[in-house]
Amino acid sequence: MIDFSKLGKQSQSSSIEPRDIFMALPEKSEYYEYPRDVQSEVWKQWFESRDNKNTIIKMNTGSGKTVVGLTILQSCLAEGKGPAVYVVPDTYLIKQVCNEAKKLGVKTTQDEDDYDFIMKRAILVINIHKLINGKSVFGMRRSNNVEIGSVLIDDAHACIETIGSQFMVKIPSTNDAYNEIEELFDSTLKTYSEQKYQEIVKQHDPYSTMLIPFWSWQEKTQDVRNVLNKYREDDNIKFH
Repeated sequence: MIDFSKLGKQSQSSSIEPRDIFMALPEKSEYYEYPRDVQSEVWKQWFESRDNKNTIIKMNTGSGKTVVGLTILQSCLAEGKGPAVYVVPDTYLIKQVCNEAKKLGVKTTQDEDDYDFIMKRAILVINIHKLINGKSVFGMRRSNNVEIGSVLIDDAHACIETIGSQFMVKIPSTNDAYNEIEELFDSTLKTYSEQKYQEIVKQHDPYSTMLIPFWSWQEKTQDVRNVLNKYREDDNIKFH
């Protein structure tokens, strides 16, 4: 026997307003029977400015921001602004968001090739590393990049450090690429500071640091690029 009752509930409202979408979700847990006042207020203010390219939402811990975020992305999908992606700082939080979505009755996936995500019927939940890296499927491939219509970054402050590190290349001193780059600047470093040069290059002091003079870096930028390109498949380089 086929139960069409849930399908009927889902089609009762075609509203794109987040609160209306929340109230019309047919499979949400009894715990989510009604939204909190703060959630309704956030949805209202976001909806009024939803056409802005970027919006920052501030909510206190424990105020139900995951529900707010998921419902906002549901609104984006309802308005045709998909595919929708929910981004969190780490892998542990992916599971937490997906569990919350299940209780809410919102369809999510962790696979960008999922048919429901491609067809804008499910929200993709990923961590910030998946979104921003040197081989990201969301824009770093030569072709077949995954389209994003709307993206929500949960806990943006926690993601900033990761984003910064993704735009840096850290090469261990035991790596061949490190040795080749050091050779490019060997004479400059020795002239700039003999003591630091001895500590870093000769004594391999892990706590000693030294800046390369900007004029020397400018002169040899292409040489550095050549080294990085040579070792581009090294794990320390290819994802940054």
